[in-house]
Amino acid sequence: MKIVLIKWEDSNVTHGWILKDTNNNNVAHCQTVGILQAEDENKVTIAMGESDCGSVLEKITIPKGCIKSIRQLRVR
Repeated sequence: MKIVLIKWEDSNVTHGWILKDTNNNNVAHCQTVGILQAEDENKVTIAMGESDCGSVLEKITIPKGCIKSIRQLRVR
């Protein structure tokens, strides 16, 4: 089991009416920790939890183009 910290960028959305000249045009800088489920040349999938009977909880798949870094964490 590999536990990883992924730093990645996501879209930033503004809801409702806003002033046109509001400077909120930045991407969201995210950090997510999880159990590595799958990785290929295009994407990485991690899960929040994993049971001993083969189930996983709350999976997220992040496109590699959005990922800034992946670091494996040590479990004590």
